[in-house]
Amino acid sequence: MLDFLGTLPLCLGTMTNRSQSAPLDGDTARQHFYAAMILLLVALLLGGVNRNVNHLAVELAALPLFYLLVRDRAQVQLGASGRFALGAFAVALLQLVPLPPALWTALPGRELAVDVYRAAGMAPGWRPMALDPGAAALALATLVPALILFIGVRNLPWEQRRRLLGIIAAVAFASALLGVGQRLMGIGPLYQTMHRGFSTGLFVNRNHQADLILAGVLLLPALVPAPRLDSLRLPLSVAVVMLGLAVTATTSRMGLLLAMPAVLLSLALVWRPPLRLVVPVAAVYLVAAVLVLQLPVFAPLLARLGDAGNDDRAWIADTTLVASRAMWPVGSGYGSFVPVYAAYEDLDRMAALRVVAAHNDFLQIILEGGLGGLLTILGALGLLAHNAWRLWSRDGQAQAPALAWAAFGCLGVLLLHSLVDFPMRMAALMALFATCAGASDAVQQFVAKGRELT
Repeated sequence: MLDFLGTLPLCLGTMTNRSQSAPLDGDTARQHFYAAMILLLVALLLGGVNRNVNHLAVELAALPLFYLLVRDRAQVQLGASGRFALGAFAVALLQLVPLPPALWTALPGRELAVDVYRAAGMAPGWRPMALDPGAAALALATLVPALILFIGVRNLPWEQRRRLLGIIAAVAFASALLGVGQRLMGIGPLYQTMHRGFSTGLFVNRNHQADLILAGVLLLPALVPAPRLDSLRLPLSVAVVMLGLAVTATTSRMGLLLAMPAVLLSLALVWRPPLRLVVPVAAVYLVAAVLVLQLPVFAPLLARLGDAGNDDRAWIADTTLVASRAMWPVGSGYGSFVPVYAAYEDLDRMAALRVVAAHNDFLQIILEGGLGGLLTILGALGLLAHNAWRLWSRDGQAQAPALAWAAFGCLGVLLLHSLVDFPMRMAALMALFATCAGASDAVQQFVAKGRELT
């Protein structure tokens, strides 16, 4: 595994950086599309739980697309985003490079490891920066399918990107139906979970189910070609509202907060109201949403919203920050959160359940990745903002297709939810993020050539 992780950036890094070369087409594009589709489907259907066998299935599903990317590397474009993603992955791999004892023992936060060696009567040997190299290798391996999928999707013709986004919307709808059945009809969850009785759909966690449904809310209207929109406005509106209501079955607090603007934006995309009506229509929508939430069926969700002040996330974040400062600037190593957090946990606040994640992906990346993790976050956000600006600012108009903006909206949902949860640690949502990022990346090259994308 370590050999494969180490050669991955080199293999993909041999691809062309020519930003203006033609995208894949013909039989080659179809092969890449089907390989990407298989990877996306496997990730969405099996990547909703952190189990080794599920991760293995996703890793294996990435191999055909990886082979095609390497085989056709002369035609595959990385672009700025692809080069950044590979560079960030290569930097993360530095955590696995063995260091001499005099060097790694001097790193911040390694005192306990040194004491363990001394207590065992052993001399410290060569070790990498990561406190748990095995966990770091596994954590980085889970990123590989998403990295491959991102590069693969961004090189597909636009119509094939649209089909992949359509697959996400279809799976989101199916997961929403399953979740409603779990909530209202007592259908058992797919996995053993603390969230039994609520809508978890294809996931083990109701918050991650909410993220997938929200992706469906944003993507569904944008998938309909503009000429057919007039005849489908009513059924599309019903579908969007039903998906929005399906989010409430998860009782995810952040899911509800994100669902309200997501549904509003999707309905605006369906009906395209004049600008002068946007504010009053939005006000009526929000009032109606608040009134609907007063129905007895939504009582559990309102109870969770009222209990937000008693949530453990705030002090988990505080402890994560304390551990991050102790490990700064090298980090503790990816995959090491659980034991490192336990070492710094306040005994007076210790809960009966083990804390398995920081419930803030950004803080956890900084703890585990140190300065490299922080720079990765800033660089990724900067690239996303740059791409969005390029799409918006060309000729002073929003030239990109609605579906590209819907994909950006899905990225925004996942990033915002990452402030209070850990969606980006699930293979399914990593694949969703990679597909939407790849679909919205470099769209301007199609726009510049005057291609019809709507």
